[in-house]
Amino acid sequence: MNQNIQEQPTSYSKGLEFVIFLLFLLGPLTGNIINVLFGVLSTDFQVTPSNILIAIPAFMFPFAITQLFSGAISDIKGRIPVLIVGLVLFGIAMLTAALSFNLEMYIVANMIGGVGFGFINPVLIALMTDITTPSNIPKKMGYLGASANLGVGIGPLIASQMILISWQSIYILFIIITCFCLIYFITVKRPPQKIPEESGIHIVFSQLSIEWRRITVILMILSAFLLAHTYIAINIWTSKTLAEAHVLNETLIGIILGLAGVGAAITGLITGYLIKHKSVKAPLFTGSLILLCSLTILLIIGDISNPEAFTFLAIGWILAGFSGGMLFTSITYYSQVLSPERRGVLAGLLTAGYFTGIALVPTILAPFSNAFGITGIYSVILIASVIFIIVTILLYNLAKNIISENQKALH
Repeated sequence: MNQNIQEQPTSYSKGLEFVIFLLFLLGPLTGNIINVLFGVLSTDFQVTPSNILIAIPAFMFPFAITQLFSGAISDIKGRIPVLIVGLVLFGIAMLTAALSFNLEMYIVANMIGGVGFGFINPVLIALMTDITTPSNIPKKMGYLGASANLGVGIGPLIASQMILISWQSIYILFIIITCFCLIYFITVKRPPQKIPEESGIHIVFSQLSIEWRRITVILMILSAFLLAHTYIAINIWTSKTLAEAHVLNETLIGIILGLAGVGAAITGLITGYLIKHKSVKAPLFTGSLILLCSLTILLIIGDISNPEAFTFLAIGWILAGFSGGMLFTSITYYSQVLSPERRGVLAGLLTAGYFTGIALVPTILAPFSNAFGITGIYSVILIASVIFIIVTILLYNLAKNIISENQKALH
């Protein structure tokens, strides 16, 4: 059996699991509050909502790039030390964001935050697998997927309520959570982990080069990149369009995103169950079907700023969240079973692809928004969704034998 895995999780692992889930929720929560801050930040910083869009790639690009290496580093140096470094940087970023008095300072805060959480996100996935028995990995990936998607939804919901106090109060809350997790990791008993005898930087690149030359890994990264251009793109551009049209206030947008997030969390849990008791094929198919239904509704609406279309808009938007819960969890599962001995590497490559996609959503889709409006955006997302489905079909067919062989080796 792989030495990274304990047959029976110890008592301390329950507390560790809670902190992992909390932090895995915090990342998307931090990244997605921008969906309801367009209005208040543009007013405070005296810029347009379109200018605020730069905060998304400012966070996501450093976030994605750092994750290329942080997972591999944690395989070599240990999970907890890497997490501590990330939490310190993230805490500094949240303090900087809370003190921001102009857009430039806010962008710097997001860049530091991206680097900081880049040291956290993939390591959490690998750490969770380290303290989980092989048979329970699908279930725990379902829990992680539920946490992440809950963060996507409740981030805007919490932000929409806290901006009634001040938008800075949101970042103060993040600072408190970060400090709690930092103290926990400094004091917690560290779980056992197999560490290579050699631990130089060349080992990091060696581990990466082994994995990113495999066709299944390339397909996994590509599917994560494309997934960002589906339900996440719907969240970003629908929120921005409604904010500019001034037809829905931040509270109502937050409620819709919150419902989508709760739904995504539920479907994430269902996905873990389906993978464990059936196969990853079931949630991939179901999630893709729900995504196509969501886009069909949004395209039929046309002008989403029309108040009469609000009910159908909410349904389509929430369905997009449901699909994200299933699809993100399914792709995350692949990162932990394709190479059990290099889980950190694959988690880093997966999340790097995913968040690079999110970072590019504003840039790639902006020309279509300018030329064709929100209908053009939804049409491009539909094309991205079809390509995503094709890629995941290839991934499923090429990976199923590899996963089966790895599971036999672990037992």
